[in-house]
Amino acid sequence: DTLNSSGIQPKATLSVRRAPIPLVKLDSKNSNHSDDEQSVMEIDDDDNTGFDEASFTSKREPLIPDRCTNESAGLENFIRIFPKRFSASGPILYIGSLESAIQGSLHSPIKHRRPLAIYLHHDDSICANVFCSQVLCSDTIVEYLANNYVLWAWDLTFDSNRIKLIELLKSHVGTTCALRVQSMNKESFPLILIITRHRGNMELINIIEGNTTPDEVLNNLIQSYETFDEQLRRDEVEETLRETRENLKRQQEEEYKASLAADVAKQKQRMEDEKKVKEQEHAEENQKKQRLAMQKECQAKLTAEPLDSDKDITTLKIRLPDNQGILMRRFRIKDTLQTLFDYLTSEGRMFGEYKLLSIHPRRDLTALNKSDTLEKLKLYPQEQLILEAL
Repeated sequence: DTLNSSGIQPKATLSVRRAPIPLVKLDSKNSNHSDDEQSVMEIDDDDNTGFDEASFTSKREPLIPDRCTNESAGLENFIRIFPKRFSASGPILYIGSLESAIQGSLHSPIKHRRPLAIYLHHDDSICANVFCSQVLCSDTIVEYLANNYVLWAWDLTFDSNRIKLIELLKSHVGTTCALRVQSMNKESFPLILIITRHRGNMELINIIEGNTTPDEVLNNLIQSYETFDEQLRRDEVEETLRETRENLKRQQEEEYKASLAADVAKQKQRMEDEKKVKEQEHAEENQKKQRLAMQKECQAKLTAEPLDSDKDITTLKIRLPDNQGILMRRFRIKDTLQTLFDYLTSEGRMFGEYKLLSIHPRRDLTALNKSDTLEKLKLYPQEQLILEAL
């Protein structure tokens, strides 16, 4: 018969068994062999059971080696061995830890978020080869997974890797998911777990078992994605509202901080202004005291004003600035220019705050020698002077 007429599918998984050796019975009359030789030739069928499908599977290179502690290394081995086993590259896997896969799929910004699919393989499951060759090598399913899911994988064939997976699920997905996988029997494998996240909690929303047909697998993936997408839309609305609330709260906090900073700045400025005013008032008060002390000192130094009838006197008229009036006093011609300045100080006109000018000739008396007498300066018998403020 040809392969076409045999009914074998275009893609099929075949197993090889050793054909049983028939029991040969020898006639004692015609045999030249001894009894011992005859007993060797009597082979029981039970001796052929050692080379069955399980022993064939055990000799294949595993998708993930026994006692694999590095998830990335295990997945790199997975994608290296898978094409050798099933003659196709298979699905596109996330190479990295389960925790990283969760971060990259379910914790991404909402516009880039995807559900997480976890493929769990078991070589000793009767469905393993068929599922891999017909489901994981299906172009339609591979493309749909690549476009809509983040796919992570693990091989539970060895107990060490099964224990590690259960620990990973407990740590990163949740105890409920871990117990669910742990309770499933070997014949349910392979499995595809569909994981989503709602309000910060990881959720196992679907388990696709190994006995599911390719069409059913695709439908399950589509339905699971639609469930995820509906929840994603609700999450997007909630996240938008939350961001709006947070932005409003942040804006209010910033405005409060700005207002508080402005109040603090105003208070600081007010305190500085008050300090300056007090310092200025204190300085002015000290200046007043100093001026008053100088006035009193100069008043004490001045001799009594001469009488109009006294000899050798001069009368000085001093015109004040800003129409403040005229000061007039008699001095002795032997009085010095310093005596004139002392008189002005006693009247509250401090030396250094003014210029004292004579008219004929025009001179700045404050620039002259203070020990010169009025007589020497020819400021007699009378003179009109001008006081200019500096």
